[in-house]
Amino acid sequence: MSATAAQMVDVNVPRFNQALVTVLTGAAFLLDQPAIVAVTFGVLALSWLGGPSIAPFTRLYVRLIRPRLQPDGPTEFEAAAPPRFAQMLGTVFLGAATVALYAGAQSIGWGLSLVVTALAGLAATARICVGCIIYERTVSR
Repeated sequence: MSATAAQMVDVNVPRFNQALVTVLTGAAFLLDQPAIVAVTFGVLALSWLGGPSIAPFTRLYVRLIRPRLQPDGPTEFEAAAPPRFAQMLGTVFLGAATVALYAGAQSIGWGLSLVVTALAGLAATARICVGCIIYERTVSR
């Protein structure tokens, strides 16, 4: 599947986002702080609905991290749709986790949050993006 330049993303942007989601949701669980899950959900929802131009984690990477790691700009790109789909799945799961946590269903809420933690961690560290695989096997067909 070919994609135009507008449909491509620096491969490090989704990895950075996934790493932050992993750290935040993992810390939320370890510290028993549902508010961190809610904030992470809010950031993902804003990013998913508003796109990369207003995505807080993406802006952080582009403005602070990329200039130090890649001063000449990104060198490796991937199609934007699969990680965007994965982000949508993470947003839905963290939204459900937030509702469950604040509704008193702690086991369900933390379970959903930890699914996101594990899958975001897998994507950030091993570049195995389960949401991207789901996208490629279902949506893009």
